[in-house]
Amino acid sequence: MNLSDMAPLDAVIAEQRQDPAFRQAWDEGVFARQVAITLVRYRAEHGLTQQQLADLLTVHQPNVARLESGEKTPTLKELARMTAVTGLTFHLAVANGAVELSEAA
Repeated sequence: MNLSDMAPLDAVIAEQRQDPAFRQAWDEGVFARQVAITLVRYRAEHGLTQQQLADLLTVHQPNVARLESGEKTPTLKELARMTAVTGLTFHLAVANGAVELSEAA
């Protein structure tokens, strides 16, 4: 199969969202994925390895890997530590049973 034969990621996700179980899991992971993108971007912009970022955050490297993969939803304590160390700012919206990252810098 050629890369050009593959469906775009957005199309695959839209198709998978037809399954209620997938849709629920996907929607519940939005916040974790948004934080992951912000953290990966920060690390890349600063030329840090996961281990170096883990050292700055005083956590183990596998914890950074889980946060960056979006598989782990960060706690408020973890977000506070990230902001103290990195200078990042997270603006959260908690409504309708969900937590959303309304803005990240």
